[in-house]
Amino acid sequence: MRILITGGAGFIGSLIAQAYLDRGDHVVIVDSLVTGTASQVPVGATLIEQDIRDPDLVRTVTEHGPFDVISHHAALKDVRKALLDPRADADVNILGMINVLRAAAEGGAGRLVFASSAAVYGDAKVFPTPEDVECIPISPYGISKMTGELYGRYFALNRSLPVIALRYGTVYGTFTPEASEAGVITIFTRRLLSGDVPVIYGDGLQTRDFVNVEDIVRANILVGDAPMHAPWAVYNVSTGVETNVNDLAGTLISLSGANCSPRYEGAKAGEVRRNLQDASRLREAVGWAPEIQIGQGLSAVVEATRHGSRG
Repeated sequence: MRILITGGAGFIGSLIAQAYLDRGDHVVIVDSLVTGTASQVPVGATLIEQDIRDPDLVRTVTEHGPFDVISHHAALKDVRKALLDPRADADVNILGMINVLRAAAEGGAGRLVFASSAAVYGDAKVFPTPEDVECIPISPYGISKMTGELYGRYFALNRSLPVIALRYGTVYGTFTPEASEAGVITIFTRRLLSGDVPVIYGDGLQTRDFVNVEDIVRANILVGDAPMHAPWAVYNVSTGVETNVNDLAGTLISLSGANCSPRYEGAKAGEVRRNLQDASRLREAVGWAPEIQIGQGLSAVVEATRHGSRG
């Protein structure tokens, strides 16, 4: 297969690229290298340094394609920065999304897989949250992802471009970027291993559905391969397990061998209180289920951070 990954020099995109390469697929990566790094690009992938907002993206996709799958992972993910200034977030995550969709449609892509987020739900009222509940995002990041989904649906239904949106839970793994939502795991681990204490904002009872990046990669491969029975589909990618920040900190303290307690500071705006998603639709569609439990995943994070390897 021929695969194009936007944001393929980043945390999730680079691991998806590696998985495709490992099975013999041809992989092209488009990345501006603003947040991604060339060192994360897997050996064997073709790197094109380009911003997804570039009007010439259509030419890039046409010249290097056609692609069986375009995996769209390029985005600004810093929720806190977007709270202060939503313009940059909207510029990349909305206008960039439109440009990628246009390039995919005009370049004859077989399908586009869009990395969306649980942030589209905002403060959900149903748990575990299924895909068909009303989405009312409460952060600029969530708004941009919801808007991206709407444009994806439009292109799927009107421009003959099959689109799949994957609503990720809180994605973590070894060396998760600190600016991402799961960056709290990286931040806690680094502080603990350096002899400092973790800082919890609010009461620590806010919850997240932490899903390991390796399970995210498998979900991407599966939906990229499976037959599509409709031009538009949306799936949660999550574990269905709810973990609060207090318990997260306690587990990391134990795994790191630290002897301390967290420090508490005021809650931050724009963060949902609770996140727990229902991934049964994805399981029924492609047979996906999470394989890495939170304890196992956190242990790998601590060991990789301790020894300085990506894992």
